[in-house]
Amino acid sequence: MKQVEIPYEALKQDFINELSKLGSEGLHQRGILATSDGDYVTARRMRFVSNGLTVYCYTDRGTRKCKQIKANPNVAVVAGFIQIEGVASFKGHPFDETEFLKVYQETQHEAYESWRAGPYVTHERDMVLIEVVPKRIAWSRYADPESGVERGLYILNVAKGEAHRIVDIISMQSDPSEAPAYLE
Repeated sequence: MKQVEIPYEALKQDFINELSKLGSEGLHQRGILATSDGDYVTARRMRFVSNGLTVYCYTDRGTRKCKQIKANPNVAVVAGFIQIEGVASFKGHPFDETEFLKVYQETQHEAYESWRAGPYVTHERDMVLIEVVPKRIAWSRYADPESGVERGLYILNVAKGEAHRIVDIISMQSDPSEAPAYLE
């Protein structure tokens, strides 16, 4: 497996730009949140909002995902072709989290207005904002000569402050989890 180190800040900005599309049409309209407790893993579609590399979603406090996050805060998020491994934590009620509301309104205006006006989310519901802070983000990308992107699996190891491109991942001849970029 060939792995190439690339500039961290440049790849970080690429990820921020791509995550800012969360909630828009197409591949980014919804994402998947996977949680686990013991041997039991679940995944479900969620609407995500991003602020930099951090992503947010909201739910009722009594849900299975909340129970699993309490037991194991390590989660995975998939949005489009981006995969995030991170640590989830609970914030307050979505209506009380002003930074989240500001970003949600700015990036997903129509969805935000519908959400605020609709009966689904109210202060009366026991809801919670879930914040996912990434440890590692991966993005399988195809070559794009116009932007200079080369084909491969791009990995931003936030915990280490490193960025890599695994060159031969598309051929599926090797397991990317064995690459140094994946090691803790």
